[in-house]
Amino acid sequence: MKIALGTANFGQKYGLSKKNIKSNKRIEKILKFSNSSNINLIDTSSNYGSSEILLGKNSLKNFKLVTKIKTSIKEKKSDNLENIIYKKVEKSLLKLNIKKLYAILLHDSNDLKGNRKHLIIKVLKKLKKKKLVSKIGVSIYDPKELDFIWSFWKPDIVQCPFNILDQRIFKSGWLNRLIKNKIEVHVRSIFLQGLLLKDEKTVPKKFKKWNNIFRKWDKYCDEENISKLQACINFIKFFKKISYVVVGFENISQIKKIIEYFNNNKKKYTSLTCSDTKLIN
Repeated sequence: MKIALGTANFGQKYGLSKKNIKSNKRIEKILKFSNSSNINLIDTSSNYGSSEILLGKNSLKNFKLVTKIKTSIKEKKSDNLENIIYKKVEKSLLKLNIKKLYAILLHDSNDLKGNRKHLIIKVLKKLKKKKLVSKIGVSIYDPKELDFIWSFWKPDIVQCPFNILDQRIFKSGWLNRLIKNKIEVHVRSIFLQGLLLKDEKTVPKKFKKWNNIFRKWDKYCDEENISKLQACINFIKFFKKISYVVVGFENISQIKKIIEYFNNNKKKYTSLTCSDTKLIN
């Protein structure tokens, strides 16, 4: 299990805090520190504002780049689907200032619904043959999406949300199934966009109806005598066969703290979970 840098807030506001990172000096500092800390994968997307452009202003030779694309966006009628996907990939390579991507993920599995699914997969496989990308996969929001995808495609990588409250990928049996089939699992949202790191008193009003869950979460951390950050990381580390954990952060001190907790030997599963998709999504 390794850490991957999540860059959804590079150049755009993202998550509960709505804070972003757009200073090239800060990004350069983060990349240098990450490189020295054996972090070798960066997760981005052509839909993350100026994330790819900001990353491309720096040397990325020591990093593997994963980007995500959408194929459902309306394009010029003269363009066929293959051209659309190639143009998106070429644009990402140009912005990132690199010649090859580690992986391309479909940003939305809904793109695979309908008659186009086989063509989309065929084009992604062509990208591998042309050595523009090493691996192809899909980003999902709910493991139920895999029930559909699995019938016609075994991707190289599946990226999914996974945290103490959102344990669907594990409870559904899909985590073990993916690992058994030697598919790379990249998990994201281990802090639930920062919500799991907040004190009960500072949880935004729109989440107050789940106060009973946050009280249980506070109680758990108090009883274990650990910070919420460490509890979130200890939980994820329990599932040691996960390939990468994509983490978001607002500054270099936060990524340092995350690395510190990842480097300790503590790991612990907790059954505190929630099935209400209005919260976990």
